[in-house]
Amino acid sequence: MTPTPRHPADAATEQFLGYRELLFSVVYNMLGSVADTEDVLQEAWLAWSARHRRPDAGPVENVRAYLVRIAVNQALARRADLSRRQETYVGPWLPEPLVTAPDAEVTERFAAAAARR
Repeated sequence: MTPTPRHPADAATEQFLGYRELLFSVVYNMLGSVADTEDVLQEAWLAWSARHRRPDAGPVENVRAYLVRIAVNQALARRADLSRRQETYVGPWLPEPLVTAPDAEVTERFAAAAARR
């Protein structure tokens, strides 16, 4: 049985997903918001997949660097947009906290204890 040829979009998806965690951490450190980070990664994915659909697009020598550059450019544009719309806030700016597995377990225990009361 001969393997079916892979579609170029499948390769682009695999490459992007391989670096998604890195891209998330870079963009999150720039923006401090999970929602904004997800929006930027969506824009980066759209730019990456559009590049792969162009017939005249040449090969990318360093996929990791290329994807990070796309994500950073999108994050800078998002940050500029947010700063134009941001209200004046007096006080320290704190990034949005990320919920991790241990945090989720503690939250579940508190919710269970509150339900028993």
